[in-house]
Amino acid sequence: EREAKSVTKACRRRAARARPERSERERVAMVMLSEQLTCGRAVRARGIAAAPRRRAPVVAARASAKRQQVPRRSVSGSAERRGERVKVRAASAAPPAAVPPPQVFQSACSTSMAKAKYSWDKTLVLGFLAGSLIGIGALLCSVVAGSSPTLAANNPGLSSFVKGAIGLPAGLAMVILTGAELFTGNVFIMLSGLLTGKVNLADVCKSWFWSFNGNFAGSLFVAAMAFLAQTTSSEALTASVAKVAVAKVSMGFTTLFAKGVLCNWLVCLAVWMAMASNSIPGKLLSIFIPISTFVTLGFEHSVANMYAVSTLSAGFLFNPWTRPGERPEETR
Repeated sequence: EREAKSVTKACRRRAARARPERSERERVAMVMLSEQLTCGRAVRARGIAAAPRRRAPVVAARASAKRQQVPRRSVSGSAERRGERVKVRAASAAPPAAVPPPQVFQSACSTSMAKAKYSWDKTLVLGFLAGSLIGIGALLCSVVAGSSPTLAANNPGLSSFVKGAIGLPAGLAMVILTGAELFTGNVFIMLSGLLTGKVNLADVCKSWFWSFNGNFAGSLFVAAMAFLAQTTSSEALTASVAKVAVAKVSMGFTTLFAKGVLCNWLVCLAVWMAMASNSIPGKLLSIFIPISTFVTLGFEHSVANMYAVSTLSAGFLFNPWTRPGERPEETR
């Protein structure tokens, strides 16, 4: 025991006489090592081990030399390495910019199952919201077209593209980003679930019925509010809206059916492309391309036509600009 105490004191003095540039951690480690060596020295002194007593200081010196040879990692270097690992993990965990078509179809089937569980009043309210937003987009298209008669007369193609680029793409973008129920897009979603057996025919008919009626109610509401707000009260705008609506209701059934099929093809493609994108700018661009295409080509969208025909009906009933023989100049 006396020898063990003397060795401990010697190691502590050695640690105290360490170089000043040595860190506090190394000094503590040397003291702990000396205590361990002291305990082993005491055990060997009792006969459990037969190692020479004078090897303990040599082992301590060798351990100290090894610690001096191993360079310590700098804090800045470890921080840089941690930053690189975080960047690699973030890059590996980032979702892809676009989803492949099989996953888009599976997502549509899963969405159909969720829509089938909606109550009738929820589908009706979401349909009302979608009809209102599409009506607002159609109203914007009508105002832009009616406010630029010179462009329509001099360059009809550019005028059609301007109408397609401004009005209905904004309406469908608001529908998709708010989660509203548009009948034309609902046809694609529910048919996908029906063809794969995810939903039954009763669920499809229920969703179609309430979404269609909700769209019609929303279109009527926007048409009435636009009339009360006198959005198209000027002669030029009223004449433009009436001309467009009369042209729509004057076409034959076959022509309207073909234009409706082509229109909904592009609308469903817009919904598909929006589901394939994982970013809002990507969704907006995916909506813009097909919708501006079908408006420029003159195809017919059923929900947008609900608003157009409702506006025409309100104009014939309440607005003297649309009733032949009852213009303000003639009634004076």
